[in-house]
Amino acid sequence: MNKQSDSFRSLKITGMSCGHCTAQVQTALESLEDVLEADVSLQEETVTIRMATDIPNDVLTRAITVAGYRAEPQ
Repeated sequence: MNKQSDSFRSLKITGMSCGHCTAQVQTALESLEDVLEADVSLQEETVTIRMATDIPNDVLTRAITVAGYRAEPQ
């Protein structure tokens, strides 16, 4: 995939308290089709998502909610 066509999105995550939490969020997002990478920051309580196509916020936040955390667009 050409990096110029990648889409990026940042979300605010609440409810994370440790490295296991960040791994849960990362795994939940990277299991979605077209998510190429999820870079989760516990300290900043954010995730930056690199996608092959633009995925709607509700799909991304639902995956995070199912993993046990809350997410909202930044």
